[in-house]
Amino acid sequence: MSKQPSAPASTLEDALAEGIAESTYRRRWAILATLCFALMTAMIANMSLNLALPDLAVDFELTQLQMTWVVEAFALVFASLLFVAAAIADRYGRKRVMMIGLVIFIASSVYAPFFAQTGGELIASRAIMGIGGALVMPTTLSLVNVVFPSKERPKAIAIWSAVAGVGMMIGSVLTGVLLHFFDWHSAFLLGAVFGLVALPITARIVPESVDEKRTPVDWLGGSLITVALAGIVYTIMEVPSHGWDDAMTVVAAVAGAVALVLFIAWQLRAKFPMIDLALFRSSRFSLSVVSVTLTFFAMMGAFFGMTQIFQLVMGYDALTTSLAFIPSMLPMMIVGPMIPRLVEKVGTRWTVVPGLVIIAGGFLLMTTWPTVPSYWDFLIAMSIITLGMAMVMTPATNMLMSSVPRNRSGMGSAMNDTTRELGASLGIAVLGSMIANAYTSNITSVAEELPAEVSGVVQDSLAGAIAVTDQMGAAGAAIAEAAKAAFMDANQHAMLISAIIAGVTALVMLVALPRGEKSLTAEPLDDADVAFDAELAEDVAQVEVAHADTAHGTDADDAGEPTARS
Repeated sequence: MSKQPSAPASTLEDALAEGIAESTYRRRWAILATLCFALMTAMIANMSLNLALPDLAVDFELTQLQMTWVVEAFALVFASLLFVAAAIADRYGRKRVMMIGLVIFIASSVYAPFFAQTGGELIASRAIMGIGGALVMPTTLSLVNVVFPSKERPKAIAIWSAVAGVGMMIGSVLTGVLLHFFDWHSAFLLGAVFGLVALPITARIVPESVDEKRTPVDWLGGSLITVALAGIVYTIMEVPSHGWDDAMTVVAAVAGAVALVLFIAWQLRAKFPMIDLALFRSSRFSLSVVSVTLTFFAMMGAFFGMTQIFQLVMGYDALTTSLAFIPSMLPMMIVGPMIPRLVEKVGTRWTVVPGLVIIAGGFLLMTTWPTVPSYWDFLIAMSIITLGMAMVMTPATNMLMSSVPRNRSGMGSAMNDTTRELGASLGIAVLGSMIANAYTSNITSVAEELPAEVSGVVQDSLAGAIAVTDQMGAAGAAIAEAAKAAFMDANQHAMLISAIIAGVTALVMLVALPRGEKSLTAEPLDDADVAFDAELAEDVAQVEVAHADTAHGTDADDAGEPTARS
């Protein structure tokens, strides 16, 4: 049987034909490494403070609510601003906006450990870090999309996806190591160091890139989507702990829903919409959004439960817990860059669907764990899940980005990043709430036999149960074992739900994904996209003429090269 030839490698002629300068083409892999390093700066902030919270609570005398917002302020601001940040980057310069984001991130990361005096200042610094992160993350993917020629773009996006997929866990691992040797200041300074390294390298080798059509920023649409995402993300975060009885949660949910409806209505009539809603008519685009959201939903729910299992059930300390995640991330890092070649051989459909089935299998394996699993139980199951994720995330991200005109790369990257954030937030909120409720139900019969002052603590959480029973000596051992069993049973129910979600998604993709498609490179725009692009070209014709001299002068000076073509 003859071996199927692989796709030809890109050449300088390919790059020049796509509007990529020779200097950019020759240093494209160094540019990708720099962009991934900058991406890590934003990803680290998502998980870096969880392990440092106990020390922060003592030094700043934080209330439980303030502790929650030290973590959530970043995620809320970050997720809310992704679309606006990406649109601004497309219009005014992707490299420029990314560097501004790095400066903001570094400044806020330094302010928190050296100048913050109150819990409010600490929360504010985290919110500002979210602004910096929002300016950085979508811009890195936009630049990857315009720096690489179409033949190499799938591999470059696969590497970016792998870094984005494991970035949060790497941040948690590095923070755990630092906190073992230093205090909580190091958790903030870690991100600052990454930013300080990324900033000068970015300035040196990353080319400037803008939307050559100079599409105006849809400021009204940007304001509406920001309010919508802020309300939705806030509601997702708060409902599991406060329920629908909390007035602020209800206000946020209503505001988010109303803003989302108004945003959609405005996008349908706006001359220069922030999101081309016609893209959702494309199966490539809409299915990639669904697969990314649901995959991150399941993954982050699994990580949420696993952290508690390591520390409270298996008895690991914070450092060991951080290090324990590293081996399970290797399949995604190693296999991810190989996935484009697999797609060339078997097609997108038969890469994504088996990937989702593999993810479901990993979750099902977690439902068979004993009360105290071994590390090998974890490593095998989680490695299976991350392998499946590599098979799903790479094609999904490529499909999404190839569905968007290259001059509007920010629109695609913002959608990709937003679906990741919403999926992760939903996973933690829904599966975390499910674990908490099932644990309380499972342990109630045991807790009712305890004194009132102990019973409530045992029912509240596994952490509370372990803390109380540790003080009871031998008498508390049986209660601790019952609490662990109750938590593991609750976690297994949540993992079963994750397996079902992955399985159902696999069925949807099996039916809906195009058959026989074996390319991850940009496809010709469909009729809706062509119509939109033609209208856009006509509407901005006068703007392009007015700015012709500036486009050939200022942009060329900034980049030392022409901007990439759509």
